Amino acid sequence: MRPSRISALLTAAVLSFSLISCSDNNSDIPRIQRYRDKEKEFRIGQSYAIDEEDIPDDIEISAELCDISEIEEKVQLLIDHIDDEKENSVIKNDIQSLLNMYDKLYEAHTNMEVIFYSNYTDKALESEYNKFYRSAYVAEDLIAHGFIYGYSNIKYHELFEGLVDKDDLSEHEGEYDLEDARIESEASFEDRTEAMSAYYDVKSNDSLSGKEKDLECAKILLDLLEDYDTDLLYSQYDRDYTGDEIIALSKSVKSELIPVYDKLMDAYFATPSWTASYDAGKNADPFKVIREYAPMLSEDIAKSADIICNEKLYSICDNDEAYPGAFTDDLPAQKKARVFIGNVGEESELSSAIHEFGHFHACLYDDTPAYLFKNNMDIAEIQSQGLELLFMQFYDDIYGDAGDSKKIEKVLDLLDSVICGFFIGEFEYTVVKNKDDMTPQEVVDLFKSLALEYDSLYNLHDIPHLFESPGYYISYATSSLAAFDIFEDYQKNPKNALEQYEKIAKTSYNSGEFTFKMALKKCGFSDVLSKDYISGLAKQLTDYAESF
Repeated sequence: MRPSRISALLTAAVLSFSLISCSDNNSDIPRIQRYRDKEKEFRIGQSYAIDEEDIPDDIEISAELCDISEIEEKVQLLIDHIDDEKENSVIKNDIQSLLNMYDKLYEAHTNMEVIFYSNYTDKALESEYNKFYRSAYVAEDLIAHGFIYGYSNIKYHELFEGLVDKDDLSEHEGEYDLEDARIESEASFEDRTEAMSAYYDVKSNDSLSGKEKDLECAKILLDLLEDYDTDLLYSQYDRDYTGDEIIALSKSVKSELIPVYDKLMDAYFATPSWTASYDAGKNADPFKVIREYAPMLSEDIAKSADIICNEKLYSICDNDEAYPGAFTDDLPAQKKARVFIGNVGEESELSSAIHEFGHFHACLYDDTPAYLFKNNMDIAEIQSQGLELLFMQFYDDIYGDAGDSKKIEKVLDLLDSVICGFFIGEFEYTVVKNKDDMTPQEVVDLFKSLALEYDSLYNLHDIPHLFESPGYYISYATSSLAAFDIFEDYQKNPKNALEQYEKIAKTSYNSGEFTFKMALKKCGFSDVLSKDYISGLAKQLTDYAESF
């Protein structure tokens, strides 16, 4: 198995909420799960049935793009031109043509993705969507094969330097037959989807107990991680921090941030309007709300709000057939993006919309071709979470008497991302580090022991991220820590917070130009992966809880 731009990005797209439960919106599970010594608990963000809305029918789908024979022919043409030693201008034209073709295929996938996730229970649509997924996956490998062929030619080496990375080289080393490359890619796709299918079969099997599901999932996980090591687990997301750094910080998270979480929960229940906060802010198009307040932030954010509203680049499908989550995915041929919000519950639509609009706003400043996406989700999630925190200054106006409750709810949401992210990150990294000596039962035991340390109620089989995109989950924690740096400025100097946010929003997470730590330094953020920062954050949030 190898990391894939398209597979990683597709997984990221459908898992863009900051909470584990977003992929399985079970109303029996509280959105924020902590052991509480309370007789009363409030299910923040719990979803209830609402009136159905029309499924989007105005999205054009280019089904013919699923036939990637034209891309395969164009790759072969590139190889022939290299063998014939054509002029550099001919090779450059071949390269650009392939990049443009992949942009269009990726865009077609995004459009099909929205239609499928709007009708998530439709098996026929699922089959159709998988054609787009498979085509994009294989097309990426075919193009990589052609670019590596050019990179390996001394005469044209420089033309391909920015198009090939070490993962491409190691994956395609020794391959010079295009048909073999396609067959290998198709087999890799089947291997990847087989693991995910096995997981979902176990997860949906009602004849199995929770313990049995956990044990079966542990077997699947160990098999899935056979081809991973501790370096690959993080390098596939273009990270510049290690799992060992995360493990070292996890002690501070557990000892300092979990107690603060409980203080914030106490503050939440102490607000007079917490019982009414569930109904606050309903019955409005959330993107029109965003458009109303965006000019109060900046001219650039207002322009992005106008674009998403005027061009209707969002779909809200809060009905039983829709996927229980939200995502933003690129439209690279247009240099824009599309937002989907599914069955998240009407009370959560505005919060989800603000989060996704943060991604949308950042996408408008990133013109990286889809084939070259590097998928630095640590940066991308700051772009969404940071905007959520900036919008808190409008909560009193938007939510009225429930403003304070909603503010604490948002901070709890973000803090939960940190705690859950470190929980899953510590578990996953430990398994990869010791996988050759672990039994499935030991994997389950490790998960349960860490769940106790992190005060989590989750089971191993509850978390699809582990099977859909190994190594991804820690990004929720690191980006949330960085977003809290904006929150500190927001409390003291909103203008500085906005400037900090706009810098990170215009920093490409796709181009590979910046790593996480580089981006933070460039945009004036603190060193968030340090014990001192976590201690300071714990004090800051304690003071915030006590301010209500």
